[in-house]
Amino acid sequence: MAQLLTPLESILAIIPALAANGAPVLLKYHGTPIDGGKRFLDGRPVLGPGKTWEGLATGILYGSVIALLAASATCNPKLYAAGVFASIGAMLGDMLGAFIKRRLGLERGAPAPLLDQLDFYSGALLALYAAGYVVHPAVALTFTPIVIALHRLTNMAANRLRLKPVPW
Repeated sequence: MAQLLTPLESILAIIPALAANGAPVLLKYHGTPIDGGKRFLDGRPVLGPGKTWEGLATGILYGSVIALLAASATCNPKLYAAGVFASIGAMLGDMLGAFIKRRLGLERGAPAPLLDQLDFYSGALLALYAAGYVVHPAVALTFTPIVIALHRLTNMAANRLRLKPVPW
């Protein structure tokens, strides 16, 4: 049965997903594509070269470390599990977003407003729910515009730092 997280627990469960989503950009090399360079039925890449095993592992690892810190700081071990699930969900949501973008004919790096900002967040929320954790509805709703703004700002910063080729 799903457990409703308190507002503070909800925030602390979501933060690892934010870390997970942002971490892969720190890799300065092209890794091994998750889709192995394969193409889907429409002839387009399944995910594309930007979704790599190394990026997936880095995202989950970074998110898990943040989850461990949150759990330790609050003496609340369920925050570790919730944060790990949120991190995994964020990375899977991001991959689903890439899959959708490829189906729409959008190339890697092409902007897809809202999809780019909310794919990982939706994935994190769904993974938390699947793991038995329900993010407090007020937090889920309040965080949506915050996630959109943070995603935009961090991508602009990553672009200025030459970590990303595009500011979105």
